[in-house]
Amino acid sequence: MKTYTVKEISEMLNTNPETVRRWIRDKKLDATIESKKGGHIVYEAALREFLKTSPKYAAMAKTSLIGAAVLPTVMVGGLIAQKLIDSEQLKKARISTQDVILFLQSEIQKCQDAIKSKESAIHQLRKQIQADETQITEFQKLIESLSNEKEDAHE
Repeated sequence: MKTYTVKEISEMLNTNPETVRRWIRDKKLDATIESKKGGHIVYEAALREFLKTSPKYAAMAKTSLIGAAVLPTVMVGGLIAQKLIDSEQLKKARISTQDVILFLQSEIQKCQDAIKSKESAIHQLRKQIQADETQITEFQKLIESLSNEKEDAHE
């Protein structure tokens, strides 16, 4: 699992390393001491949890964390839609451009599958509507027939 140093997190979130250390001391950010010399390390999952509770910093981390695949799919799509990811950022990413392409292709496939499913549902609904319209027509004919019989009986 991916780990981050205090320095990496501070650069990602555009904040002072001491601020990151304070989050760790205050138990806002879960960290492990690798060694006295190496300092704290933060696992990707712990950073993700911290960002969920800190929208201000999550917004700052968007482009840095895209390469680490920390952002949810929706945010990735939003970032791309907003053109926040350019080729230079992809080169600096912690995952390869090919991995991003494969991820996006899988998202495209999911969307295409969802479209097919919805089109199938629409088709089924149209058939049901058509059956209901046929039923209405039959009921109207029956009403008309009963009304004619009633009129004939009164004459």
